[in-house]
Amino acid sequence: MIIDNVKNIDELNAVLETVKKIFPDSSIDYDGEGKYSRKFWIEQLNKLPELLLYAKSDDKICASVFAWEDNNSITVAHCGVLEEYHRKGIGKALVLEIEKRIKNLGYDSIALGSVENVEKFYEKLGYIGSLLIQSDSHSIETLKAFNERGKNYKILWTNLYEGTISQICLKVPVADRELQKKYENTFDNCWTQMIYGKKL
Repeated sequence: MIIDNVKNIDELNAVLETVKKIFPDSSIDYDGEGKYSRKFWIEQLNKLPELLLYAKSDDKICASVFAWEDNNSITVAHCGVLEEYHRKGIGKALVLEIEKRIKNLGYDSIALGSVENVEKFYEKLGYIGSLLIQSDSHSIETLKAFNERGKNYKILWTNLYEGTISQICLKVPVADRELQKKYENTFDNCWTQMIYGKKL
C-alpha cells in the first residue's frame, strides 16, 4: 500500500471519483460551488496539498482522507475506504498519516464528523465524541431549551455557522441515538451528527 498526497488536478479528479464510490449517498455536489465540491478541493490543493491524502493498493486508489484549515484549526472532510479494502488497516494508516502531517504543520488538534458505523473506529484511535445539533430554521436558544427539558447534557459550545445555521454541541458519554431522533423528529430542518476531536 502507498499513501501519498494529491499533486495535481488529474490526481484530484481520480481521488474524488473514488470518494464518490465510497460515499454514494452523499449529498455533496462535487461539480457545484459549495464546500467540499471539486472547486473547493482545487482551492485546497493550492493551499495545503499535504492534507489531501489517498491510498493506493494494487495500483488502484482505494481510500482517501481530505482535511482543510479554517480559522487556525483542521477539519477532516471525509475519511473512507472502498468496501473491498476494509479491515486491512488502510483507514487507520491514513488517519495516523494525516495526524502526523497536521502536527508537522504546527496544528495541535483535529476535528471530524462521523457516520454511525465508524464511530468506534475513531474512539479506538483516541478521539472524543460529542453531539452536534444544527438547524437553519430554529434558534440556538430553542435547540438549547429542548436539551434542558430532556437529558440536559452539558453544552460545550454554540455557534451561528455561516450566519444562518444554529449549532449547539453537547457533551455525551456515548452516541445518544434516541436524543438525535428526538431532535430530528421534533424540529423541521434539523440534523444531528456525532463529531470527534483529538489533541495531537
